[in-house]
Amino acid sequence: MQYKDKINDYLEKGNGTITAQYCREEGIPTIYLTRLVEEGELLRVDRGIYIAKEGDYDDLFFLQHKYKKIIFSYETALYLHRKTDKIPQVIEVTVPYSYKINNVPKNLKIHYVKKDLVKIGISEVSTIFGNKVVAYDMERIVCDFILNKKDVDPEIYVKTIRDYASSSSSDINKLFNYANKIGITEKVRNTMEVIYE
Repeated sequence: MQYKDKINDYLEKGNGTITAQYCREEGIPTIYLTRLVEEGELLRVDRGIYIAKEGDYDDLFFLQHKYKKIIFSYETALYLHRKTDKIPQVIEVTVPYSYKINNVPKNLKIHYVKKDLVKIGISEVSTIFGNKVVAYDMERIVCDFILNKKDVDPEIYVKTIRDYASSSSSDINKLFNYANKIGITEKVRNTMEVIYE
């Protein structure tokens, strides 16, 4: 298979998005991406990210590709898990304190946490365009909401906690395991007791 054919085949399967990293991993010279841009068949979205003319502009996927260590969290993670219809106006991410993002985009809200807390509750989810990104699971979202209640929209907070408490897919053991590691076991217990009453 020719390089261009390989690229076009991947674009068809990958929702019209391709990265220079993927090409390098597959042994495709990245000059072919440049040529396809020059020929008007591809658009360069950002450094190392390209989309087909009819491809979807998947800003969450592009953002995570640009900033490798971000994890979508809070309302953005809730949206990715399809637990809210509200499209986030601000994209919320969590990173370790040591990770610095230069030229932070205006619509990006960064939550900094200790390095040992960053990996608690990581899951892989698909954006609405079908691209894989990393976001916190529901148990971590609930913990973050309870820990930072004052920073969460009250309506979304109540709905999320109630929906979690009544969902058959909720894992209460996992929730308390996370709460213990984060150091908020009592807060989580009190919140859940009020919901279950």
